Amino acid sequence: MRKFDIKNIAVEIKLLIVVIVISLFVMLIKFADTGFYKAIIEQLALFSDFKIFNYRIWQFVTYSFLHADIMHLLFNMLMLYFFSQMFFTFFNYKQFLKAYFLGGIAAGIFYFIIANIFGLQSYVVGASGAVMAVFFTVVGYNPKMRVQLIIFGNVAIYYIAIAFLGFDLLQLFFDNAGGHLAHIGGSIFGFCYGKWLGGFSVSNLKKSKVKTNLRTVHNKINQTKNNSADNSVQKQIDIILDKISKSGYDSLTKEEKEFLFKQK
Repeated sequence: MRKFDIKNIAVEIKLLIVVIVISLFVMLIKFADTGFYKAIIEQLALFSDFKIFNYRIWQFVTYSFLHADIMHLLFNMLMLYFFSQMFFTFFNYKQFLKAYFLGGIAAGIFYFIIANIFGLQSYVVGASGAVMAVFFTVVGYNPKMRVQLIIFGNVAIYYIAIAFLGFDLLQLFFDNAGGHLAHIGGSIFGFCYGKWLGGFSVSNLKKSKVKTNLRTVHNKINQTKNNSADNSVQKQIDIILDKISKSGYDSLTKEEKEFLFKQK
């Protein structure tokens, strides 16, 4: 669990400001010049119609900086604020930015693919896919984390995650199916990212295997230590294991690796 870091809060505030300013600016253009507003939407919103999309790949990023109206913007920013507080309990601002931006892109790609498969002609705007990615990163990392809700009291966040997913799946058959597809896409990415940050990766599985072998060696040496006076060998093993704990297995020299595994 991480201590309070002013950098995390500063990055969160900057992101909120950028999204709010851009969204409000585009909303004001809507009232000032409708034609210009439509041109902006065509360029920056994410369209499932490939003719309108027309290989504008930047739409997978820019759509999350636009919002349909003030309430849409306010809801997403409030959700981002609350979810980021949970996020920074475990992670730093660099991981937060990855979860947000990559989650937003993943949400857009998921929407685009599913919409084209089922012939849904629409477009999406809003940061909700990225916001869901931030929340589900925490869910993937620590699903049993508990939060205090006004109505339901102290609950594990995986219950909240299930409720969000259930609502989005139901809404696919009603209004704004595109937006809910983006929510689901962001949720899937966030959950996988959280699992990866928690150690679910090939490299970490290999490290885990090495640590298991080392633990076996260490336990075996401890057993023989009780029946042997060769404390110098045990001392050298302790030094090597301490080096691994500080710098990792790869920091060992060839001689140290050979010595360690000869003790099996």
